[in-house]
Amino acid sequence: MTCITFSLQGQPSPEEKYQVYRDRLRMEFMAGIGPETGFSLPALARDTVTGTILWSDCTIDLGQYIGVLGTEYHILSQEGKETGQTVKELYYALYALNRLDISAEIYFGGEPSLNGFFIRDDVSTDSLNMDSVLSRLNQGLPVPLIDSLRSDLMSSNTRDKEESLDQAILLITGLGLVRKCVPEDVVYSENNTILPFQDFETSLSKEASNQIARIVNYMKEGDSVIVRRDTTDPNLYGIMGENWDFIIKNPVTYENVMRGENAFLLSAGFAGAKYHLTGQDSPTTDTIRETTANEIFQYLENYMIPNQEDFKVINLDAMSNIWPEGLQADTTFTDYNARVLGPRSRQQDYGWIPMLHQMVFGGKNYLMSYLPPDTIFYNDPEAYYEYLLELAPSEGPYNYNDSIYPNFEWSSTSRTIHPERRGETGTAFPGNYNGLDYMLYYNLYRILFEYPVIIEEITPEDFLVFPNPAKDYIMVSYPQPFRLKLTDTYGRLLQEKQCSHAGVYKMSLNSFSSGTYILIIFPEKEKPIAKKIIIL
Repeated sequence: MTCITFSLQGQPSPEEKYQVYRDRLRMEFMAGIGPETGFSLPALARDTVTGTILWSDCTIDLGQYIGVLGTEYHILSQEGKETGQTVKELYYALYALNRLDISAEIYFGGEPSLNGFFIRDDVSTDSLNMDSVLSRLNQGLPVPLIDSLRSDLMSSNTRDKEESLDQAILLITGLGLVRKCVPEDVVYSENNTILPFQDFETSLSKEASNQIARIVNYMKEGDSVIVRRDTTDPNLYGIMGENWDFIIKNPVTYENVMRGENAFLLSAGFAGAKYHLTGQDSPTTDTIRETTANEIFQYLENYMIPNQEDFKVINLDAMSNIWPEGLQADTTFTDYNARVLGPRSRQQDYGWIPMLHQMVFGGKNYLMSYLPPDTIFYNDPEAYYEYLLELAPSEGPYNYNDSIYPNFEWSSTSRTIHPERRGETGTAFPGNYNGLDYMLYYNLYRILFEYPVIIEEITPEDFLVFPNPAKDYIMVSYPQPFRLKLTDTYGRLLQEKQCSHAGVYKMSLNSFSSGTYILIIFPEKEKPIAKKIIIL
């Protein structure tokens, strides 16, 4: 395990800095946490010069926030720490996305529908208790204080509210991280009552899957059928027909959305991400359009989209594994994609994309592998990520024009999505930024480089571990010969056993203290399988 160290005396540890960012996000960049209109949506920027807090392209930040919470849950659970606050925030963040989906049609004169078409935010001075919100946003902070709110919902142009394909990409990314990091039995309870989502689902992970499917399904054929909300339908997965359109339309006006309407060029990536993150295919009778879409996406392997738009392509491929021959159900070309995504991400400073690919498919990180050998951080992405995390300002990122920022690397509204904005001297979004970019980098780094084992969400039915939780011993059953390892949550080997034939094996736990551990089996003919166990 490699730990991050700081060379400057008095610097907080990465964990302490992360906690500062988390507290700052909750109190200074959110109207509140809960089901209410405008709540559980992170603002982009807080401009203390003009006294304005801005929600712009909010569903992009919502996707990043959801991803941060999903990865945070994984880290806390691995360390045996309390996850209650994280689960609460994640539940209400997913609830907020459904809220933006259900209410979207209302703002254009239609009927509410949970169909995958969403608006960018529902932050409005008309619906919020402004005295309470401003008190929260300014609590304990020096003047000048925030006294006004701006959002896409409040824009004079009604169509500024509509979704776009880049927002869909970042939402699917965050939801995909929930699928990878949060077990399906995790639910949220208040007063000993499990709270359901608007589609009656209670599992956080399953709801993330439902939302991915709704978003992709609507883009795929949202113009072909009018969807009405049916509160007796427990699924509400959105359109499930057989068209292949991927031109995003407003379901009330039937017009293409104003920005980012053409998702067809990236549609193979969207469908592939849905498949790998939910297990659901995207069937179609329009094989000509589907074939064309696959050919386009494969062509993009060797063509970089200019003007900082290429992140959409590599982000989707990191979740869909399309290159070089189309959707790979068995992920045969995982390493191939990693080798393509590494240098491409490095060239454009999207350093988190290779980590996203690792989270979805495993494998290696090639971010720094194609630099000249004498270059700093050559073939060492871990050290590069440590370097970036060390540079993040302990007070949080900001940029107020005229080079008024603490550090170039973290002077953008979002280093994950807009690295080109670093160091801007005439930024269109001056202010303090929400820091979700740092938090996502930090969590992905910790999971992938500090924890060599990622718990697989679904394990084969013929892999049995019982009892769990356990006290004195645990039984492990598998139908072929395997090697068995027990590690702590930092990946340190504690016990190893060679099981030379199929069957049930008993492992003594008497020498281990109470806590969370990782049990890994290495079958002779299959990939390794990991299972979290708890020793009482």
